[in-house]
Amino acid sequence: MRLEHFITGRSNKETILFVHGAGANASQFEMQHKFFSDRYKVVSLSLRGHGLSPTPSPNITKLYSIEDNANDIIELIDNLNLHNIHYVGNSAGGVVGYMVVARLKNRFLSITTFGTTGQMNLPKFSAPLVKTFDTLMIKIIKQKYLKFIAKQTGINEESREAIYQMFLKASGAIPHLRYHLANYNYLSEIETLPVPYTLIQCELDRDINRILKTTIEAVSQNKKARIVSFEGAGHIANLDKPDGFNQVLLNIITELNANTEK
Repeated sequence: MRLEHFITGRSNKETILFVHGAGANASQFEMQHKFFSDRYKVVSLSLRGHGLSPTPSPNITKLYSIEDNANDIIELIDNLNLHNIHYVGNSAGGVVGYMVVARLKNRFLSITTFGTTGQMNLPKFSAPLVKTFDTLMIKIIKQKYLKFIAKQTGINEESREAIYQMFLKASGAIPHLRYHLANYNYLSEIETLPVPYTLIQCELDRDINRILKTTIEAVSQNKKARIVSFEGAGHIANLDKPDGFNQVLLNIITELNANTEK
C-alpha cells in the first residue's frame, strides 16, 4: 500500500507526522506544513482509500481495519526512515496512532491527538447499520450527503468546504473505515503509552466530548499524559482555527522538548 504523502523541512532532525481521520486526507495539514517546516520535518499522509492513496484490492470493509491502517503507516515510517517523531492524529488518525506508537516506541518522542476518543462502545448492530446507511446515501445522493456531514464537522464555511472536497475523494472508503470506528478500546494503550501523550480537547467537538469520560480517566492513570483545552474549535480543529491550532501544538512540543532536556 503506497500511501500518498507530503514532506517538507526535510533537513530538520525532528519529525511531526500528521494523520487525518475518516474521509479526510493529507491536504488537511497544508497550513501545518507551512508553519512548522522551518524547524521540523513535516510529513502528512493519506490513509488507504483517501486522497490519492489507492484503495485495497478488493475494496472491502475488512481491509480497512485499524490494524491495517497502522501497518500502512509503520511501513511508510520505515520506508522514509523517520526517527524522532511527534505523532499528531485527528479523529481516527489518533486511534490508529495508539497502535503505531505502541509498536514503534523507539521512533517516537510524543503523541498528540485531537477529535479522538480512546474508546468507542456503540451497540453491535451500529457498525453494519452505519456502513449500510453511508453506502446507500453516497450511492443515491453523494454530494448532498457529504455536504451535510461536512456541515456537521466544520464550524465555518471555509473549513466545511475543505472537508467536503476531501470527503468527495474518499467516498469509496468512508463506509468501510467508519465501520471499524464503532467499537474499539485503546484505554489500556493510553494508560501505558511509552512516550508523552497530549489529548487536545476541542471546545466545540461536542459529539466527542460527550464520550470522553473513560479516555480522561485513562489519561489520569498515565504520568506522561495530559489534557490541553482548545477553545473555539471543533472536530477538525486545525481547519477551524489553523493559527490557534499551530500555536497550541507548538507549545506542546516545545514544552515536551524542554522537559526532556532537563
